[in-house]
Amino acid sequence: MNKINIVIPVKKTSDRVKNKNFKEFYKKKSLFQLLIQKLRKSKYVKNIFISSNKTSIEKEVNSIGCRFIYREDKYCNNIIPWSEMIYHTVKSLPIDMEDDLAWCHTTTPLFDRYDDAFKTYFNTSKSKNDGLVIVSSFNEFIVNENKKPINYSWGPWHQYSQNLEKLYTITGTMFASKKINFLKNRYVISKNPHFYEISRYESLDIDDNYDFELAKLLIKNKRLKKYD
Repeated sequence: MNKINIVIPVKKTSDRVKNKNFKEFYKKKSLFQLLIQKLRKSKYVKNIFISSNKTSIEKEVNSIGCRFIYREDKYCNNIIPWSEMIYHTVKSLPIDMEDDLAWCHTTTPLFDRYDDAFKTYFNTSKSKNDGLVIVSSFNEFIVNENKKPINYSWGPWHQYSQNLEKLYTITGTMFASKKINFLKNRYVISKNPHFYEISRYESLDIDDNYDFELAKLLIKNKRLKKYD
């Protein structure tokens, strides 16, 4: 069976939500702990690496079979270019260049289908794709600040939303490819990734305190998944 390595980048501080990755979120577990719990259940996962400057979690991480990789503070801020952080983080991982790697964020806690996503990655990467990115589609009318429509036209040319060109948002849930592709591109998205589409429910990304509290309500009331 194909196996994939995981890297979870987590900083000890966060700007919009204080202690976002590590404070209690659901059933006395943090976003960080919930993600590890989900990933450890996957039959496709080989190693889980935690890239962080929060050394206080090293003992906990190692005790559950994951591996802590220290990341210097200068690679844990919003000043250094993200490409440099990606390159440094991936380069520090003790895996081969051709090994498969998934970059996973803690901030989409309503997504559970990691096994299927990994399976899809392996199946599609055998053909034309060189990676996978998790996306969510939307049909909305978009205009910019200059009142210029982006994906439709004002006037008698206006079409129904179901006829709009299909657009996607990058959810940030997971990005998968070979280690060498992360390093060559200095980025988490490969040149020709497969789009793994998920629902709006699953794609909720925690960026601020409102998102954090909303996600807590949704995960506690899982019957809302009927709206997937």
